[in-house]
Amino acid sequence: MVLPEVYSEKRFGINKENISPNALSIINKLKNNGFSAYLVGGCIRDLIRGLLPKDFDIVTNCQPEQIRKIFKNSRIIGRRFKLVHITFPDEVIETTTFRSGSDSSDDALKIDDDGRILRDNNWGTQEEDAFRRDFTVNAVYYDPFNKEVIDYTSGIKDLKNKSIKFIGVPETRVQEDPVRILRAIRFAAKLNFSIEEGALRAIEKHKTKLSEMPPARIYEEIIKLFLSGHAEKSYELLSKHQIFNILFPHSRNDPRVFGNFFRKTFSNTDSRYRNNKKLNPGFLFATLLWPRIFEESAIDTKLNFRKYYQSVSSVIRKQQTISAIPRRFISFIKDVWMYQIRFNKIGKKSINFSKNIRYRASFDFLEVRESIEPKLKERIKWWKEFYESNYDKKIKMLNIYRKRREPR
Repeated sequence: MVLPEVYSEKRFGINKENISPNALSIINKLKNNGFSAYLVGGCIRDLIRGLLPKDFDIVTNCQPEQIRKIFKNSRIIGRRFKLVHITFPDEVIETTTFRSGSDSSDDALKIDDDGRILRDNNWGTQEEDAFRRDFTVNAVYYDPFNKEVIDYTSGIKDLKNKSIKFIGVPETRVQEDPVRILRAIRFAAKLNFSIEEGALRAIEKHKTKLSEMPPARIYEEIIKLFLSGHAEKSYELLSKHQIFNILFPHSRNDPRVFGNFFRKTFSNTDSRYRNNKKLNPGFLFATLLWPRIFEESAIDTKLNFRKYYQSVSSVIRKQQTISAIPRRFISFIKDVWMYQIRFNKIGKKSINFSKNIRYRASFDFLEVRESIEPKLKERIKWWKEFYESNYDKKIKMLNIYRKRREPR
C-alpha cells in the first residue's frame, strides 16, 4: 500500500470559481449516494497552474451502471474502456470508475502477446487507479469538498519541474499502448514541458509501433496534436523525434523545402485557436499531405494537371491506412486541392468560382502555398482583390486580364 501526499487546496491557490458548477454537482451527488468522487487529470493541472480548464474529468468508485442509474442525463460509452458521459446543455462531463490494471478472472482486463492493453474494465481503488494512469502529472486528484489535493506518484513535483514522466517502467507503459507516445508529445507541446530521459528512450525504441495502431485512434491524436492551440510546437517535437514521418509516411517532411510551409500553417492554426475561430480538420490534412501532391505533380514548380489528378486520390487512400480521416473531410480535402487548379484559370467562370462555398478555404490554402511557391504572389494578390470587389469591378478586372493575355 502506498500512502499519497495530501495537500491543502490553499497551497495551490485553487479558485473554485474556475470549476464547472456541473462538475461540482456531479461530485456532490455521488458523495450523497455514498461514493467517493474526485476531479482528475488535465483540469487539476490547469487549476494548480492558475489556468482556466476547458474540460473537467471526474473519477469515482461508482461503477458505470450505477452512475447511469443516478444520473438520468448520462450514457455509457466505449467497450475497450467503458466510461460515462453526463450531459448538460452547455457541456459533457466525462466520468470514469477507478481501474485497477491488475488481471481478473472475468476477462475485464485483456492484454495481447505484445503487452498491449486491448480492454481495461477492471475496477479498483484510487491507489490502483493512480498507478495505472500514463503520466505522473495526470495522476493528481482533487476533492473540492474536502479541499484536498491527493498525489500518489509525485505528480506535483513533476509539475513543478515541468517534466513529462511515465508512471512505472516507461518501456512497459509504451508497449501497453504505443499511442502514449503521441500523448507524451502532446503534453510536452501543450504544457511546454520536457520529456524525461527514460520516457524518451522508450519512445525512440517503440515509435514504429504507431503504424500498427487502429487508424481511428491515430486520427484522434493527430487532431489533438494540431488543433488544440499548440500545433507549431507539436510539429517541432514530432519532427525532432522522427515521428512525423511515421504518422504521414506518404507526405514529405523535408524542413529545407517544406519547413516554412508547415510552420506558416501551424502558426495560423494556433492563432485561430487562441481567437476562438473555427478549425477544420480537412484543412489540416490538406496541408499535412500537400507536399506529396506537390512533388508528384510538379514540373519546374508548376503543377502538371494529369499527374495532379492521379495524385489526389492516391495520397488520401494511402493515408487512410494510418489515420482514418472521416469521409466528410475527405470531400473537403479533395475540393481544396482540386480548386487550386481553378486559380490558374481566370475567365468568365471566375465570378461563380469566387462565390463557391469552398472558395475561402481554397484561397487560404493558396496563400499558404506561397511559402514554397513564391511565384504565386501576384496571382494571390489578383484573386484577393477580385474576391473583395463588387460585380462591376470584377467585370472590369476580367476584361483587363483578358486584354493582357490577347496576342498583339
